[in-house]
Amino acid sequence: MRISSRLLVVASAVVLLGAGCIQITGSGSGSGTDGGVFRSSDRGAKWQSKSAIATVGQARNFANANITALAFDPADKKAVYAGTEGGLFYSYDGGESWQGAGALGAVRVNSMAVSPADKCTVYVATGNRVMRTTDCSRTWENVYFDSRPNTRVNSVVIDHFNPMSIFAATSQGDLLKSGDAGGSWTPIHRFENEVRQLLPTASDSRVMYVGTRNRGVWKTTDGGATWVDLSPGMGEYAGALDSVLIAEDVARGNTVITASNYGLLRSTDGGTTWTPITLLTPSGSTVIYSLAVSPKDSNFIVYGTLNTLYRTVDGGAKWTTSKLPTTRASTNLLIDPTNDSTIFMGTTLFKQNSGF
Repeated sequence: MRISSRLLVVASAVVLLGAGCIQITGSGSGSGTDGGVFRSSDRGAKWQSKSAIATVGQARNFANANITALAFDPADKKAVYAGTEGGLFYSYDGGESWQGAGALGAVRVNSMAVSPADKCTVYVATGNRVMRTTDCSRTWENVYFDSRPNTRVNSVVIDHFNPMSIFAATSQGDLLKSGDAGGSWTPIHRFENEVRQLLPTASDSRVMYVGTRNRGVWKTTDGGATWVDLSPGMGEYAGALDSVLIAEDVARGNTVITASNYGLLRSTDGGTTWTPITLLTPSGSTVIYSLAVSPKDSNFIVYGTLNTLYRTVDGGAKWTTSKLPTTRASTNLLIDPTNDSTIFMGTTLFKQNSGF
């Protein structure tokens, strides 16, 4: 088994907007300014808006933006990235101030990944492309382009054992791999269903989970050469294969939790068997938009819905609820692996009756 020298934490990515270079349109955000990024220092009990852009003169922020992804720099947890519908933002001081990746443009950021070997190398999935910077967002280059204009690259991840290996997944179900940092790509699997998330495990980057739109979860233990469909063990729970989010329980090992149209399921044997986590709401009655598990404490789980944050400190035996500090949904949750009192939350305002 390959053990990474740095802890890999996946939760969703960061968007950077260029100060003065990108117009923050707040697509679907209405006229409110209660969106953007929030941070809690007490495990989600209280929240503060953290969307201020570092600037001279008039104060600026991206608090009207819908957040599409959040991510840490694997080597520096003070470095946080936030992806939006109109660009990418990054903070080097734990969210106190942000800068925008102006050269990237006002693009929708679906996913991002920071190289564990070089903090200035960042990959961004946007539209039907993967973009890369190697100079801390000063310039960007296109390293992958899908000729199908309606195809989206939904997820991009870096192999934390070998940062030259990059994986990208699309809305058409294609999983692609580059062994030369994006210079060339090879299709390694087609899932015949939209891939929404790639999750390499923290202890062994050859072990990776894939979350799909409505075909459940798949797993590889050999870096993508072969795949196992985990849906047979999940299929007895109505809705468990649809709109899947995956969070690794790093502290316990070989354990993952999924959020789906069913609710929450946990597997402690790498996805072979699954058991429900009892929630306060009936199965199938609540849409879960975000999910995170503390990398230090398996019992601390948090998930977000349209207007409520749910937290447990005993693995799901009991839950506490709190109203979100915004009129928007909690669409991204990111727990600091060095201090799990600190949580970042990204928010999104959905149009009435719109899907996720």
